Amino acid sequence: MLNERQLTLLARLEHQPCSLNVLAQLTGVSGRTILRDIDYLNFTLSGKARVMAVASVGYQLEIFDRRSYFELLQRHDNDDRLLAMLLLNAFVTRTQLANTLNLPETWVAERLVRLKARYEKAFSIQSRPGAGHFIDEPEEKSLVLLANLLKKDPLLFPLPGIDPDSLARLQEACTHARDWPAIPADYLASIILAVYALRNRLSPDLAHFQNETLQRITDSVGLWLGADAFSAAVHFLDSHQQRAETITTQYIAGLLRSLPELTPLHVIDPQLIEDLTGHIVRCSASPVWLPENRQGSMNNLKAAWPAAFDLGIQFINKLREQQDIPVFDSDLVGLYFACALERHQQDRYPVILLADQNAIATINKQAIERDVMNCRVMIARTPAELRDLCADVEPALIVNNSHHFLDDAPGEVLIVKNIITPATIGQIKDLLASAFIRQRPERFFLSQGSFHYANARDEAWQSVMANICKRLTNDGHLTVDEAWRIEQREREGENLIVNQLAIPHCWSERQTHFRGYFITLAQSVSVNNEPVSHVLIACASASARQELKIFSYLASVLYRYPPTTISGLSGYEDFLALLRG
Repeated sequence: MLNERQLTLLARLEHQPCSLNVLAQLTGVSGRTILRDIDYLNFTLSGKARVMAVASVGYQLEIFDRRSYFELLQRHDNDDRLLAMLLLNAFVTRTQLANTLNLPETWVAERLVRLKARYEKAFSIQSRPGAGHFIDEPEEKSLVLLANLLKKDPLLFPLPGIDPDSLARLQEACTHARDWPAIPADYLASIILAVYALRNRLSPDLAHFQNETLQRITDSVGLWLGADAFSAAVHFLDSHQQRAETITTQYIAGLLRSLPELTPLHVIDPQLIEDLTGHIVRCSASPVWLPENRQGSMNNLKAAWPAAFDLGIQFINKLREQQDIPVFDSDLVGLYFACALERHQQDRYPVILLADQNAIATINKQAIERDVMNCRVMIARTPAELRDLCADVEPALIVNNSHHFLDDAPGEVLIVKNIITPATIGQIKDLLASAFIRQRPERFFLSQGSFHYANARDEAWQSVMANICKRLTNDGHLTVDEAWRIEQREREGENLIVNQLAIPHCWSERQTHFRGYFITLAQSVSVNNEPVSHVLIACASASARQELKIFSYLASVLYRYPPTTISGLSGYEDFLALLRG
């Protein structure tokens, strides 16, 4: 059984690599103890994942089988069993929880506090003096919560008449149910088990519903629900099937068109509508308040595609204004928008191919333009032709496919011998993704507007943001509207924080290129329970899609270093040196 410290190590390493010292400080033990924990973790993970030492960054977690890895974690912590106890009983004391789980009462007390914080956005755990602890949610939501637990592990707690054989018969019977086509078979089975577990606690319903399909399923397993519980199950399944049927492609398309920041991007296409419709139908028909896997950090998506992430938040908020649908796997919504932005990328990167053999030049030009999206290849036969082309365009990349040496070439140069290989195509893609920022980072991250802010030790984040934006506005670096958008975005939550650097940002209607202002802080600030050592104010034009890749490049650079390096940056020049690598 993994202890709390070892689970904490895995949770931290799921998000980003960490040094041994940082892991030791996080858990309050010695580095030697951390090394022992890592050995035990690797033994326990048994090939599903592995904690590995990596030069310059410390330790990182490599997950080989994601589903099996999370299933293993669920068997090693007691959160699900504890939640099940709270759902199965009107009230339950700490002593009862400790006795049932066979765990120390002090552990239960500590875990209850953490569970309240972990799930505060999904549901509420409350306490009543003299009675005990309970989940303070409506009956239907409690039913969904228990069903979510049973979907992860149908044998999480003992139920009369339920064993592996009867469970297999139940799941088989559910695969043949046709009354609720929008509800997956495994979710249907978990709802039936949850109703069965809560059959004596469900409120009596004045109307008793009948359904031959559900009757046939329960009879095949030998489950007796009782009239009230049976009616509750039929009502739940029918209502969620009907609600799912209201989510159509026309409805989602209208919702997308109502988002003001989405229209100028021209990314609403059939694929985006289809992806979002399918996802919201699943959320509507089979709601999830407890994700099957631990919630991973969304920082990777936020950092690489903040425009897509922000659009995802706006879409979900607009949906919630109209429908009471719990949107699970919300990072997928952001990924759908990221894919749409990629599909509609219109900028064509200029690439100069220096080649002195006509046949090879033609073949390589065709290979690059075929395999690298949004790329325009120009051929130069001699260094003189190359210089002339560079005078007219600023190449994102120069591919030297000749015998000439280019020591003074203006920009990134990739040397390629003979015919371009798939591996070289991969190199070209990687270099193009960040070439335009790596060559001249000072074009986007400006020295004017970067400064030191002497915040007080107890100054709140919103106050820090207001004062920074006020100074940038007074100095003419931000408009009043841009400053308001940045402050508003920070109040919405899900702040973009990459390795202790906060990146408050907005999408500007001005047709100027990306502007970033690096601000050092005198005191570290806690934002959404994450430490923030410095601030990068970013203002981007959503119509200049090439510049959205700046965020992806930023993330790749910032995650390359330990948090101590980021927090130790003394000013603008240090930050620029970091970007140049």
